[in-house]
Amino acid sequence: MSVTVSEIEESIKLLSLADKRVLLRALLREIDGHQIPGTQSSVRTVLTLEALDDVDANRFVDHDDVKAWAKSLATTSHLPLPK
Repeated sequence: MSVTVSEIEESIKLLSLADKRVLLRALLREIDGHQIPGTQSSVRTVLTLEALDDVDANRFVDHDDVKAWAKSLATTSHLPLPK
């Protein structure tokens, strides 16, 4: 059975934030120790875990806000970053 990237993305969107963290941590454990082109996996692991800590502490920008901001770039020359 073949699955497209967009189908995977849509499935991930349906997961709870807690389930996304579990999935990311499992993927990081799986790749830990394997070289990732362009970077070391340990650096990627540390940065991802820091990002997950930010999400746990509610330090993030809502996805819909980012999409709206990105969409506005096509119509607005000077727009501040979303808060």
